[in-house]
Amino acid sequence: MKKLTLFLIFSFIFLSIKLEAQHPVFYHLTEKDGLPDIEFYDILEDSQGFIWLAADKGLFRYDGKVFKNYTHPEKRGLSVFGLKKDNKGRIWCNNISGQIFFVENDKLNLFLDLGSETNGILASFTLYQNKILINTMNGIYTYLRDNPNVEKEFQKGFLIKNKKKTDTLYTFIDNKIIVSTKDKEPKIKYNLEAYKELGYNRWSIDSYQNKDLIYAHNPSMAKVKPKLFYQTKKELKEIKLPKIFDNNEIINIYEVNNQIWFCTYIGVFTYTLNNEKLKHIKTYFTDKDVGGLLKDRDDNYWFITLRNGIYIMPNLYIEKYDIPEDKANISAMSKLDKDKLFLGSVTGDLAILNTKNDNLDFLKKRFTEKIYAIDQNKENVFLSFNNFSYVYDKKNKQFSRNDFLKNAKDLIVLDNNHILNALHNTARITNIYTKKRKDLRKTRAYTTHYSQKKEIFVGYVDGVEKHIENKDGVKLKFKNKPIIAIDIDETNNDIIWISTLKDGIIGIKNNKPIFNYTVKNGLLSNQAGKIKGDGIFLWVTTDKGLQLLNTETEKFKNITIKDGLNSFNISEIIPFKNQIYFSSNKGLFKIDKGKVFITRKILDFFFTSIFINDKKVVEKEKYELKFEEKKIKINFQTNGFLGDNDIIYSYKLLDDSIDNNWNNIEKGVNQITFNNLAPGNYIIKIKATRLSAEKESIVKNITLNIKAPYYKQIWFMFLMPILLFGIFWFIISKNLRKKQKIQKQTLEKERMQKELITSKLETLQSQMNPHFTFNALNSIQNLVLKGQKQDAYNYLTKFSSLLRENLMLSSKSFVYFDEELSIIKKYLELEKLRFKEGFAYKITGAELIDNVKIPTMIIQPFIENAINHGLLHKTDGIGKIEIEFYLEDTLKCIIIDNGIGIEAATTINNKRNNTKKSFSTKSISSKLKILKDYYKTDIGYTFEKLKSGTKVILKIPYTFSDD
Repeated sequence: MKKLTLFLIFSFIFLSIKLEAQHPVFYHLTEKDGLPDIEFYDILEDSQGFIWLAADKGLFRYDGKVFKNYTHPEKRGLSVFGLKKDNKGRIWCNNISGQIFFVENDKLNLFLDLGSETNGILASFTLYQNKILINTMNGIYTYLRDNPNVEKEFQKGFLIKNKKKTDTLYTFIDNKIIVSTKDKEPKIKYNLEAYKELGYNRWSIDSYQNKDLIYAHNPSMAKVKPKLFYQTKKELKEIKLPKIFDNNEIINIYEVNNQIWFCTYIGVFTYTLNNEKLKHIKTYFTDKDVGGLLKDRDDNYWFITLRNGIYIMPNLYIEKYDIPEDKANISAMSKLDKDKLFLGSVTGDLAILNTKNDNLDFLKKRFTEKIYAIDQNKENVFLSFNNFSYVYDKKNKQFSRNDFLKNAKDLIVLDNNHILNALHNTARITNIYTKKRKDLRKTRAYTTHYSQKKEIFVGYVDGVEKHIENKDGVKLKFKNKPIIAIDIDETNNDIIWISTLKDGIIGIKNNKPIFNYTVKNGLLSNQAGKIKGDGIFLWVTTDKGLQLLNTETEKFKNITIKDGLNSFNISEIIPFKNQIYFSSNKGLFKIDKGKVFITRKILDFFFTSIFINDKKVVEKEKYELKFEEKKIKINFQTNGFLGDNDIIYSYKLLDDSIDNNWNNIEKGVNQITFNNLAPGNYIIKIKATRLSAEKESIVKNITLNIKAPYYKQIWFMFLMPILLFGIFWFIISKNLRKKQKIQKQTLEKERMQKELITSKLETLQSQMNPHFTFNALNSIQNLVLKGQKQDAYNYLTKFSSLLRENLMLSSKSFVYFDEELSIIKKYLELEKLRFKEGFAYKITGAELIDNVKIPTMIIQPFIENAINHGLLHKTDGIGKIEIEFYLEDTLKCIIIDNGIGIEAATTINNKRNNTKKSFSTKSISSKLKILKDYYKTDIGYTFEKLKSGTKVILKIPYTFSDD
């Protein structure tokens, strides 16, 4: 048992895993990448490079960055199908519910609803001339595309296809294919009566090399085998289909690159057709349900699937080998004999690739460390690891450990007996058999090269040196500084090339730098990596892509992420006659040197938005702007998958001083902003340049006319003298009118003063009316007769004091509020003596008013009116007066009595035939009118009826004592 176990272990060391599959590099778009669905039914590209997708979740448009959904409020269900584009650029689609839609002005519109005719069965349609033809269970309905309300046409049969190139319509009627073309009568092209009994229920027609290619099948009957027919002259010739299609329905057929591409539920199969036989070329996306494909304007291949999202192949000629992910990080690679490659990974896996048949064999022998370097002589392959090294016997296919090369970061066989390796502390030449060593220089080394002239170049930590036998090394310099190398190689014109971290690539001849390529003259990045000579060509890796330099023409060709190159961490490049192979952390790749460089046309770019002073405006070619509208921001992009990836935009701003220099915008930036443009006329020119081909787009212009400020415009300069004269005349006239106004106001004031004096005299006379005087004197007489001398004295004293103050204030137009308040209080005290316990009053708010002057002899007459007409006839309870003061825009005085009210007082006065207005109301009204005209404000009085009594609201003008 123990011997058997040892035998099995020994045997498994040399067994291998064979991997044959390789596939063009691709991108797989799923929901993780923002893809809105995984189930797609159709794909189309419009004239602006937008990709339109008919999906289970609706209609979507993709600009290369964002997926936009289009829907309609009357749309039944999410799914859409059958994408079409008409001659107006409108996109059409339909759904299972029998609705047909089109997109116009960025909006989905409902064209027609045939739900009753379709009964939930998807009805295909086509656009033909100015019509739309729709398949139904009953037959074909035809409508005008611009007017669906026009009476529809009907015919039997069903649609097969409309070939846009020839504007030819194919219909199937009674086992015959009928063709219709413009201005010609429909005619029978193919009679298929002979195939009637075979049970085909679906016929599709496509083209190959401008001839009809017809596919007949019945997906509901497995026993009915599909057939393929090809047009030969005027007849159809059956083309034998490979057996793989017997039970594998062809969903769609396309002609791409002069090949026939079949999209099926188990992948995409490509063929050529020669001598009526199909020849298989390639199979893509094996076992994937690919329902359709599109080759876009940028030569990307889009594959839509029914369950797996979207695949995009940017380049058919960059193929990646199908290597398990845990073995895919290739760290070292070397040519093995004439047509093989020996590979090693960071996980210690080893593989041999046969480049003739693309068989990749992973050896069962696996190490535990990263493989740093590989090279060979006639008998052996040498492998360097960190802590050990191995020798592989090519004849016996056996490994043996020999640590003389351990920790070599780079190694190269000089001849069959000697090997040069770069170590952490030296660059060393070792005899492979005797192990005799020679250190070239005891300094950390990274890379080595052995030239065609048998010169040794070593990249040390402090620079590159060239070593010649028995001589000291010669240090190579660039701009009088050491060259810090990443890699060293040469082309067959004896130029030694050195890649650097910051200075791009440097070409050395006779120990002197004669070439230097950077981003300024074609290199994608100054950070170069692995390089490899290939005749007069030099393959260069950078952190932005893989490039091929023709060292004679000094022109670059580029392979970038746009081509599907998803890793720039390239560990080795090995050229063959027609291919190159390169390894990276993402696996092993093969490039067809003659076909990989696609001549892509420059794509048109579009303005996405324009902002003026940070406000979005409608896009147009010319803008008339005001002086303050001087900040302009323009956003733009190139539509399509990775549309902007190898594009740089340039602009120039032309004004009256015309500057012809283009300004490059940083790669990846899709906008320009002008923050403070001076007034003037400008033309902003923008163009796009494709880096990989140095092609330029059409230049797009935006014209700006920013007006000068008004004071710099001609009309202003012309009108300015007139305006100044007008202002001067206006000022003089204004001053003259002002003086006249002052004079007028002075005269008016004098007139008003006279009227006020007259009014005050009338008021005084009213206040001290004979009735009041008689009542006062009568009250005094009664007090004397009753012997109440002291009360009579007090009454007489207060009465005389009131008369005296009235006389003193009657000479003034305005008095202090406190002075007027004093008169009011004395008057109320007299009334209190007259009414005795039957009268009371209350004053509030007066304490809050200070340093205010008001017109004299205004308030007291209203109080007297309240007493004589309100309280005098009151027969029950105590008569009360409440007086409130508020200082607002005017002095507001509110007088409230609890007397008999306005209506009762009026009735009493009418019975007495008293037509005289109380307390000279006429005089007070005149006085207030004068004041209102003078102060131009709300001055006057109003009466309000209360439940018990009357309220008077009096608004009086005031001034402050300092005025």
